[in-house]
Amino acid sequence: MSQFTKPDALRTGPVMTDPTSRIDTEVLEPVFHSDTMCRLRLSNKGILNAGSRITFSLNKPDTEAFYPLSVGIGALIQSVAFKSGGKTICEVQDWGHLHAYESVFTDQSIVKERDQFLEGKGLSMGLSYVDGQANKTTHITLDNGKEKVVNATATETNHSVLDFMKLDREPVFSVSLDELIPCLRGQELPLFKIMEAIDIEITFSDPKKRVSIASGGDLTKAFSINTAETRLIADYSFLDVEEMEAYMKNQGKNYGYTFLEPRLTKTTLATSTDWENQIRNVGGAGRVVRRAVVGITSETINASGPIKSVLCDYRSIAPESTAKGTYGKLVANFKKNDKFLYPIDRSNSALHYHGLQDAQGGPPHIARSMYARQGYSIADNKFEGHAVGGTHQDQLLGQQFYTAYRFNDGMRVDSRGLELHSKLLSMTDAEKPFTSRCWIMVEKVMTIQDGKVDVMFT
Repeated sequence: MSQFTKPDALRTGPVMTDPTSRIDTEVLEPVFHSDTMCRLRLSNKGILNAGSRITFSLNKPDTEAFYPLSVGIGALIQSVAFKSGGKTICEVQDWGHLHAYESVFTDQSIVKERDQFLEGKGLSMGLSYVDGQANKTTHITLDNGKEKVVNATATETNHSVLDFMKLDREPVFSVSLDELIPCLRGQELPLFKIMEAIDIEITFSDPKKRVSIASGGDLTKAFSINTAETRLIADYSFLDVEEMEAYMKNQGKNYGYTFLEPRLTKTTLATSTDWENQIRNVGGAGRVVRRAVVGITSETINASGPIKSVLCDYRSIAPESTAKGTYGKLVANFKKNDKFLYPIDRSNSALHYHGLQDAQGGPPHIARSMYARQGYSIADNKFEGHAVGGTHQDQLLGQQFYTAYRFNDGMRVDSRGLELHSKLLSMTDAEKPFTSRCWIMVEKVMTIQDGKVDVMFT
């Protein structure tokens, strides 16, 4: 934007520099920490690298458990707020669920080779070879690099998490700042220009939603945060003399950029009357909204954990498949400014998948059966004692059924707000009540002027 100035060091593309530039790393402890929330304060120096990471861990539980495959250590996080001088610049509610959606767009080779070790994730698929044959396969299965156990028993499951990822080993994983805080994505924040206190406030999730339980495990055990392992590992860039002088010359001018902040609305769907005819306002009145994301989860938790323990609560449930080849449907549309986004309501799962790809700008890296229950491509194996394939595919079938909608007209939403029209035809009664979450991505501008950070809607 023309009224804003951005120094060369913060622009994308090649930048001329010299060896006098340097990068420093600082390990910051929380200024406040409990089992329900923590607050971290950044140092007002240098330029913050958005790839800096916050580490977390749980105290050793008295049962077999691991972090949910879809989000890993992200299951610990309920909400995140980024504040400057006491003002909330950016906030995300139900961050773990939104992160589960965003994670389906990560290439599965990256999940297997990087995120598994950094974040504790494990939802990557690979070929499942027929037992005793090294070159014959007809199915896929969960693949984390650990060899399959053939002829598994109740105590020896086909697949399991890597040993260091088991919670009795008290592993420490981390989440990057650009994953946590939308206003830092793709940006390098010049902290030395800010004269206010910069805080990151994290609210932790319910203990029952922090872990996945191995078959036979007990969710009634304590899953408390290990406060000694929470810390921010911050990387700061310090520029050469000429760049620093350029910054100081622009000290009184605006520096700013736009970003998208997720705004959450959610509702409980307790009966078929609720989920078969849902029309609800999801907000956005008077704002520029670029896209919307919708997910459905179950609130049913029993003594052995959420029904789908491999993913815990971090999933989105597809309509029920009553028989092989018979699938439920989602009929959905959005109304904006008295006009529907689609001229005809969408009910075909392929169109929902296309909308997901169109809104996010890339394809989800998930199997067809994981999205809309269609196809039985996942091998009949067990992961940590839970069935994840075969005829029923209990743990993965139809558990990544997210829908997304892109509003490409560029127009501001009128005073009525956005309306979600949704009919879920055939849901599993055993999993009710359901929670329907909808995030709308609202466009905002963050500015730094005279050492103060401010934010406004576009």
